[in-house]
Amino acid sequence: MPRVLDGMPDAGDRDLPERVDLLNEAAAASLGTDDGHAVELALTATRLAHEGGYAQGAARASYLQGLGHAGRGDGEQALACLQAALVGFEHLGDLGGQGETLEALGRTALQLGELPSAEGYLEAALTLTGREQAASTARVLNLLAGVSHRSGAYARSLDRLQKALELHRQLGNPAEEANLLCNIGVLQISLGAYPDALTNLTRSYHLLNSSVQNERTKGIVLINLGLLYTEIGESQHALAYFREALQTARSREDRLMEATATLNVGIAQERSGDDGQAEHSFREALGLSRAVQYRPGELSALDGLGNIFAGRGQWREAAAAHAEAVTIAREIEDLEGELDALRHLGEVQAELGDLGAALVSLERVLTLAQEADHRKTVYEAHRALAEVHKRARDFERALHHHERYHEGERALFNEESDKKTGELSARFDVERARHDAEMQRLQRAMAETAREEAEALVRERTHELEQAQVEIVTRLAVAAEYRDDLTGEHTWRVGHVSALIARELGLPQGDVALLRIAARLHDVGKIGIPDAILLKPGKFTPEEFERMKAHTLIGARILSGGHSRLLRMAEEIAESHHERWDGAGYPLGRAGVGIPVTGRIVAVADVFDALTSERPYKRAWPREDVLAELRRNAGTQFDPEVVEAGLRVFTRVDFPHLMREETASAPPVTGVLTHP
Repeated sequence: MPRVLDGMPDAGDRDLPERVDLLNEAAAASLGTDDGHAVELALTATRLAHEGGYAQGAARASYLQGLGHAGRGDGEQALACLQAALVGFEHLGDLGGQGETLEALGRTALQLGELPSAEGYLEAALTLTGREQAASTARVLNLLAGVSHRSGAYARSLDRLQKALELHRQLGNPAEEANLLCNIGVLQISLGAYPDALTNLTRSYHLLNSSVQNERTKGIVLINLGLLYTEIGESQHALAYFREALQTARSREDRLMEATATLNVGIAQERSGDDGQAEHSFREALGLSRAVQYRPGELSALDGLGNIFAGRGQWREAAAAHAEAVTIAREIEDLEGELDALRHLGEVQAELGDLGAALVSLERVLTLAQEADHRKTVYEAHRALAEVHKRARDFERALHHHERYHEGERALFNEESDKKTGELSARFDVERARHDAEMQRLQRAMAETAREEAEALVRERTHELEQAQVEIVTRLAVAAEYRDDLTGEHTWRVGHVSALIARELGLPQGDVALLRIAARLHDVGKIGIPDAILLKPGKFTPEEFERMKAHTLIGARILSGGHSRLLRMAEEIAESHHERWDGAGYPLGRAGVGIPVTGRIVAVADVFDALTSERPYKRAWPREDVLAELRRNAGTQFDPEVVEAGLRVFTRVDFPHLMREETASAPPVTGVLTHP
């Protein structure tokens, strides 16, 4: 192992830190969109950093691995990686790294229901933030509010959320503002303050639609809007929001959100009277929650199953499920979960004739709810206690609790409840109604007299959007290429040669057409390489070559997030066209068929054009020398099958004419590109 000094490897491996840093940068860019890919990149960076003794890079890579695992719902793996990162940052004396990692540890522990650990991590993180780190302070306050909420300290939770919200508004951070408004809405649902809850959830939703694009937060808002409608008795309305959130979770492969949405689908189904489907959803949610170690979800799923069993008169099964839920709630110190499960357990104990146990359970619920000012649970506890005392023929106490029950119910659901519910529903649904009205108008047009016209309009709008995307990235590609190719024709030729090779290999015509365009974007990442390196006439130093290699990751990042097949193919090519068949390429060291076929094709086309073209720093090679070079590197640098296909294309008698024809027919940069 190299000698380590201040977290850096010795001079014998100076290019390793930059390589590790680039991998970490790429991993960070993948978080939230492809957490699995982020974990893969960070794992590679961790291995290289440990091999080279690069302590700073290793700590950063472990931190990114932890975030990736957390994003995928792998809480235990996330904790292990983050704890390793914390040890690394502490050894380095990196306070910033320690603060970020403690925050991530607190967030992960909170998701796992480990409230004391979460609070400890977050309080430690708060001590490392200062006035100049307002964003970090606000995020930690938000997480601490979650701990307080779960612990039943609602006033403290709301205070922390309000302080965090004010900080993010001062910073002009709409994404975090949307998140905070959502959390405040959740807390207000718990307190029974439904009008305020919907006001804040609606504001969050509008921010997410207008200023912020965050599908995960939008999914969470949808879940909580569903919870609100569940609380006011609109189960069918709630079910629509839960199912929409479930689709979002599955499309993002977010197992934690999937577990939560599935659980709430079950709750809405139960309240709609569909016990069979509700039981199926609760069992599915229980499995998902256990798979991601989401103990609050496990608690709620067990409580829901207990309610299903109770509705069927299966009292012993119900009591077992509720008792297990109470145990989990106490283990993770989830007051709200304990209140629900313990109340349900008391009601079931009464049905089993164990009135003494029922009174103990329900009196405990009443005490906890009063201490937490949880008004809804207070009056529900009074109702349940009234029933138990009535069964015990203690009519005086039964009357006392019955009166308290009605007082509490009237306080929350007064004569204005119907009016408030209608107003609140309308305020949130206005955007959905506009969307539905427009969709219905288009559907009527298609169904009655203008089906073909409407479909053509949809195709035209989709086509225009794709054209705009392609034109933007094509301009970037040409801008990058102009810096070391005065004619700017290299990108065109690589695209045409790639398409000819793909056709020779027998790829579908649609893929060939896409590749003709996507291959032109292979070097778009050069836009991020300094001129001093890109235009250097001589040989690169090792440090310069490492910097030059970064154009693959930069290009992939520029093209990432596209929804069309074209942009996804272009991203794949940008990242993989410098990988080698023998695994010695970059940036990820993929080998053989592990390299996408598009990247293998463009690798041959790119080298062929580079060698046959004249540049300011080199002459063009003779055709036969180029073909010999390709043959020599088949099986090491290049896929042998792709080389053979390329040689058949390059040795065609009409190849020069075909290339002249293709180049002459190429549209200008501002022209309209045809999408197959």
